[in-house]
Amino acid sequence: MRHLYRTLAVLGLLVPLTLWSQDKPPETAAAPTAKAENQPVDTEEPEKGFVEFGVRHIWGDVYGRPDLPFSPDLRTSKFNEYRDVRSGFFVRRARLHLDDVFGANNYLSLQSEKAIYKDQSYLVTLGQYGKFKVQMRYDEIPHVYSNTARTLYVQTAPGVFTIPLALRNTLQGISTSNTMPNIIQTQIVPGMNFITPQILRRAGSGLVSVNLTPGWNLNGSYLREHQSGTRPIGTIINSSPSTALTGGFGAELPEPIDYMTDRVTAGTEFHRDRWGMQVGYLGSFFQNNAGTLTYDNPWRTTDCISACTGSAGPAQGRFDLYPNNHAHYLNLATIVELSPRLHLLANINPGWLRQTDPFIPYSINSLRQAQTGPLPATNLGGDKQTLSMNFTLVARVKDVQLKGTYRHYDYNNNTPIIELTPVIADIAAPNVAAPDHNTHFAYNRKNLDFIGNWYFAKRSSFKAGYEGEWMDRNEHRDVRKSLENAFVTALDLSPTKDMTFRVAYRYAVRNPEEYEDEFFTEISGGIPEGQPDSRRFDEGHRVRNKLESQFTWNVTDRFSFSAIAATLQDDFNLPGGVNRSTPLNFISGTTSPYYIYGLLKDINFNYGIDADFMVNSAATLFAEYSHERYHKRMTSRYRAPGGAAPLPMDCSVSGRACDSPNNDWESAAREKVDIFSLGTDLTFGKRTYVTTFYSLSASTGNVNSRPLGDPTLLTGPNKFVLVTTNAAVDYPQTTHRLHDLGVVFKYKVTKNISPRVEYRYQQNDIKDYQTSAMTPYMGCVSPVPPGAAVPGCTSPLIGTPSSNYPYFVVGDTGAVRYLFLGADQPSYRVHNISFVLEYRF
Repeated sequence: MRHLYRTLAVLGLLVPLTLWSQDKPPETAAAPTAKAENQPVDTEEPEKGFVEFGVRHIWGDVYGRPDLPFSPDLRTSKFNEYRDVRSGFFVRRARLHLDDVFGANNYLSLQSEKAIYKDQSYLVTLGQYGKFKVQMRYDEIPHVYSNTARTLYVQTAPGVFTIPLALRNTLQGISTSNTMPNIIQTQIVPGMNFITPQILRRAGSGLVSVNLTPGWNLNGSYLREHQSGTRPIGTIINSSPSTALTGGFGAELPEPIDYMTDRVTAGTEFHRDRWGMQVGYLGSFFQNNAGTLTYDNPWRTTDCISACTGSAGPAQGRFDLYPNNHAHYLNLATIVELSPRLHLLANINPGWLRQTDPFIPYSINSLRQAQTGPLPATNLGGDKQTLSMNFTLVARVKDVQLKGTYRHYDYNNNTPIIELTPVIADIAAPNVAAPDHNTHFAYNRKNLDFIGNWYFAKRSSFKAGYEGEWMDRNEHRDVRKSLENAFVTALDLSPTKDMTFRVAYRYAVRNPEEYEDEFFTEISGGIPEGQPDSRRFDEGHRVRNKLESQFTWNVTDRFSFSAIAATLQDDFNLPGGVNRSTPLNFISGTTSPYYIYGLLKDINFNYGIDADFMVNSAATLFAEYSHERYHKRMTSRYRAPGGAAPLPMDCSVSGRACDSPNNDWESAAREKVDIFSLGTDLTFGKRTYVTTFYSLSASTGNVNSRPLGDPTLLTGPNKFVLVTTNAAVDYPQTTHRLHDLGVVFKYKVTKNISPRVEYRYQQNDIKDYQTSAMTPYMGCVSPVPPGAAVPGCTSPLIGTPSSNYPYFVVGDTGAVRYLFLGADQPSYRVHNISFVLEYRF
């Protein structure tokens, strides 16, 4: 069969036509007119609509996970991540447009896309030209997260997940056993239930628009969207899981999704010859019908905080999910023609956001909850206010256009400060004497732009200008004030009507006034919690260069060509100002100098070309190619606190803190993406059409790490410690390849009836170390180095390298008391053959 598919692919590229899945809207028939006074009028009725329907068959397989004891379902694979394509009858598209409904100038329009299945869409419009419009719409969007998930949990009530008590007793009994990993891998995991975490969004909306006069409009709309289903979410009880009895435990759960969002708008627009105004309201109301998540602790059946059989911890865990909230916005806008050459546009948009969802108790752990005392309030009393203002002045003097814009955005947080006594991970002792409190985040942003355009030729212009951004943040961010100055320029040239060229450049510098190291509180051992020279990429000093270019050329009536190229380069590794003025390198010359910790460079390049060639009136060839490349470089330091405060930070002395620049390390992330496609459109006579195309999208990602210090320093306060488990190592490469092949054969039987046969092949190859090795239990899979033993693991996969996970560090003792969903989206190959009938009427 594989040879047959390859033969079909080759034949498809040799025989070609009609664009696959590039559906065009139906052409609107022009009203009949008389070309001359005595020439008869064409009385043929205009087309009212069309419908495309048919049957299809989908087959293929999901592969890349031979370790799984089941075959993942193709229908819920990544192939259908955001759609619903299945075998059977389908209606791809339908349109109906009727004029003169219920009287003159009334019209009715019905439209549908992908009817019947979970990605369907419908639109109904009834109106009168120039008078009113009533519109109703319904849409569905699926999202499948994984088809490999398994779990011990059963949802017994909305947001409540339980595990049978007998099974929990078994897990608690083996939690201290050396054979626990093997028992879980061989006895517990096979009994897990198969689930498919997925959600479905359903949205229905209505709109009414009425023109009271030619210059006065009233409008309003209402939308209700419901999201339902489950998606993976991680939980943790106690501290991080480990083999130690004092360690914690947890599990991934299928988070229940049951959201309801209502959106209401109302507004009016009024305009005269030289001015116009708009007034509107938008209200958004969010309701979470599964407000909390409560789940059994797999490893304990009773609350225990000390002298426990097995690890300490509560019998259950609980946390709050997204809270109910609502928001209200007003919109005031106007446009005024001050003179024939001067226009003013203004928009003011205030908003009010509220959240009063009830608090849940500090902890579900009865032993800790009794130590916390009552909550200081029944809810947060969330109160935020926003204000957006935009003013634009446009002037035109002969061939020059000048534009000035001022934008102002306030994000104010008026939520009251509340002192709370949290119980971290449902087990940490609450500190009533030193309560914590909620944190306010607020900011103000102002933008000022001056842009000038000179139209020096019929199709050519030159642009230059200045853009400034002022940011004022509250005290809870690292930088309170920053200013970014940018200079922009662009040139558009069209020397002939068949050739255009554009190049644009932007240079910007962001300068923070001061970097506040407020997080540098001392901890035991004398090492600051924060890195004194760390900088956040969204606040720190940055120089940005952005260049874009585009070229199009219709060489002949038969051949057209276009090309694009662009780059964006951000440089954060700048000396002086809020950054270190001298390099942080411990050993001079060991690597390029760096003046901060964090992101140093963020660079990307992309270019692409496409060409269309018409061999003759019956044959067209097309080809496209694009390339993208991304590069990010960052530095950090291996820091190990320890010892008493007076002791020096000597890496050579056990128990003392180690904070040396000789243990700095670098990580560079590189990703490249290549996309290639080609195809042909052929016409045989006046009735037969054939289209073929092939595309390949291929990407690879690498994260390479290396130490930046001197590894020969084996003693002393700057001892090199980036070895063994602390070593800076490369991450495994990620790869993604998507092949897409299509062939369409269409025959026009009559003017109204056109059957066609479509064949499409997709192959999606994915390899990602973050997900491709996921199983419900990560304590026993494949050890590293090969042949090494993992305590308690006697699985056949243990003791020999696994071909399934040759790049994954498993036998992870940190995952001993943690159960995963094993969520992954493996590779797939799919064949899709359809028989479609297009009927126009």
